[in-house]
Amino acid sequence: MFSEAPELYDLIYGSFKDYDDEAESIAQVLKRLAPTAKVILDVGCGTGEHARHLQTEHGYIVHGLDIQPAFLEVARVKLPDSQFWEADMADFDLGVRFDVILCLFSSIGYLCEVDRVEQALRCFQRHLHPDGVLVVEPWFAPGSWNPGKVYVQSAESESDGLHVVRMSHSSIEGRISKLEFHYLVGRPGGVDYRVEHHELGLFTTAELTACFERAGLDDVSYEPDGLIGRGMFVARVR
Repeated sequence: MFSEAPELYDLIYGSFKDYDDEAESIAQVLKRLAPTAKVILDVGCGTGEHARHLQTEHGYIVHGLDIQPAFLEVARVKLPDSQFWEADMADFDLGVRFDVILCLFSSIGYLCEVDRVEQALRCFQRHLHPDGVLVVEPWFAPGSWNPGKVYVQSAESESDGLHVVRMSHSSIEGRISKLEFHYLVGRPGGVDYRVEHHELGLFTTAELTACFERAGLDDVSYEPDGLIGRGMFVARVR
């Protein structure tokens, strides 16, 4: 999880991730599948960037849920009229239903086990109105994960003199992909170093499709490209 550098998340991902284009793509999917939908729950919402674009640019009412409280603090500033819940995506009960639930940017992978994924999908199903739509962006499948890869991202904020360099290294253990993030964070007062460890489960398309079906979701479809090349599952509650 992003426990060591939550305040750097928007700076790093904003340097290369096109939230505006992704929100446009999501909106087009929803207009096609759920043209009357108005209220969205973004599960694993992070700092609320997808939520912000979908609300301010596409007119949806977007609420969020995440397990990381520091992310939620940022999201609440961006969308003060929305509700943001701190909860585990596989075990929550909000007492309210939504027209659409989103689970984007491979957040589902953090559940690591097929049983936990199914548990989360059952939670999503219970929180959707009849004919509600679920959109899930998966993590990588076994065989498509490349251990030993090293990636470097850098970003800076001129307003406060903040500079960040993040180097990541990938590895694998069984069906668990591992990422080790090393951060160098430079400010006018000096430079500090942080490390984060992330683990995400590697699931096949067939395994995930079966999870959707066992969770009571209908019309399950899979689009191989998705938003950023990781695929996208779409399902409905009947």
